[in-house]
Amino acid sequence: MLSTEVIHLSYKDTIDTACELVRQAPPGTQIWLIIPWGARLGRSLVNMKRLRAAAESAAVDLRLVSSHLQTRALAREAGIPIYLRLPSKLRRYTKLHRPVSQREIISIEETLPPQLRRRPRFPGIGAFILSLALALFLVGVLFGALLLLLPSAKVKLAPQAQTFSVQFDVVANPTYKEIDYGQAIIPARVVQVIIEGHGETPATGRMDVPEGHASGEVVFANKTTEPVTIPKGTIVRTSSGVTARFYTVADVELPPELYAHARVGIIALEPGPQGNVKAFTINVIEGDVAQSVDVINDAPTKGGTIKRIPIVSYKDFDKLRAELIAQLQKQAYEQLVAELDEGEFIPPESLDVQVMSQHYDQVVDQQSDVLSMNMKIVARGVAIDGKALDQLAIRFLESKAGGELHVIPDSLRVVRSEKVEVEGKIIHFSAHATGSLAPTIQIQQVKRGIQGKKISEASRWLQTHYPLRQPPSIVVLPPWWGRLPFLPARIEVTISAEVS
Repeated sequence: MLSTEVIHLSYKDTIDTACELVRQAPPGTQIWLIIPWGARLGRSLVNMKRLRAAAESAAVDLRLVSSHLQTRALAREAGIPIYLRLPSKLRRYTKLHRPVSQREIISIEETLPPQLRRRPRFPGIGAFILSLALALFLVGVLFGALLLLLPSAKVKLAPQAQTFSVQFDVVANPTYKEIDYGQAIIPARVVQVIIEGHGETPATGRMDVPEGHASGEVVFANKTTEPVTIPKGTIVRTSSGVTARFYTVADVELPPELYAHARVGIIALEPGPQGNVKAFTINVIEGDVAQSVDVINDAPTKGGTIKRIPIVSYKDFDKLRAELIAQLQKQAYEQLVAELDEGEFIPPESLDVQVMSQHYDQVVDQQSDVLSMNMKIVARGVAIDGKALDQLAIRFLESKAGGELHVIPDSLRVVRSEKVEVEGKIIHFSAHATGSLAPTIQIQQVKRGIQGKKISEASRWLQTHYPLRQPPSIVVLPPWWGRLPFLPARIEVTISAEVS
């Protein structure tokens, strides 16, 4: 059973004595070490750390009791739980330390409530007061930060402006990294992607092939006076023209009489119209039975047909290759566009496609409903810096206005011509730009002028200091704040050509 030991030191005891008393306790014991006001051992952080180390090596739960402020602070810094006074249930055990055999030991289960068996989370009143003061300070800081950071504002100004337009020619060159305003050359870069794909097309070639087997009947006649058996599968054929061979479909038994005869069905060995023969043309028997019987067909055979089947032709190869190249080129362009940086664009005319490999699954004249193939291509294009194009357009517009006005960003409209000329990796095209130009408004100056003002005061100040086409749009969040933020960084100012 776990036990509790109360040790009351005297003011003359040294740290060595205190550590030895702690180490003599059985492992698992909860020790309440009472340090008197005048004890010098409680005035050193090193001593407190030695006490903690002794408790850890002896595997005991050490608690210090002291009313001395410095001792309490040092114990707390050393990581030892500190109490102002001994719990009431242990006070009857307080006495000066004696030899080990005379020290008072009591059961923790019988004496202490559960809350005293655990190491305290809050060592003392000093830490509580310090924590409370820190919490109040943080609340004050947070409240002040909210006053500064909570409100935000969006201000939109529509200055008086003039509209200009200009037409200009542009050259996009991958060797340039900056805009050449004098020659109207903007940067570009070469991009590429490798695409693989599978395609197929219906076979357009046609070929006739045999299909149905001709059939009919023959008559066998006995040339002897002996019985003759003609087995199923006996081969008979024509003797003139294109040879057509047939087989019997059943056994035939001829009686032992001269010229005794019997009829049996036959089917052509090969499909197609060559098995359709005229009457009296099948007159040859193959095999030993030919010595004993004669054969003849007294009616023509019928049913041998042909069918037209698709085959792969040369033009199917050309068609499929062109279609698959076009399909992969489209996929390559879409993938290149998806991987562009913001503002870039690729003229489709700049796309160059090269076939890296191709493999057909069929050959010419092969019977097949479709021709299929796999292909891999590499596609290269010229990605033009659209932001550079906008900057070039702004320069042309401001030059046309005399250089005293500046383009309002959201008013700029640049339309590229559909005609594009490609010379290797250099792209030539023309563009038409329009935009609204107005005197420059310094954003930071606007923010400093309206920060902290009421909405109505800020509106009057803006209309007084800048020529606007309409009153400014001012939106403050939260709506009940009613005043622009004191921090300029919380004010967003935009210059717009649109009238709201």
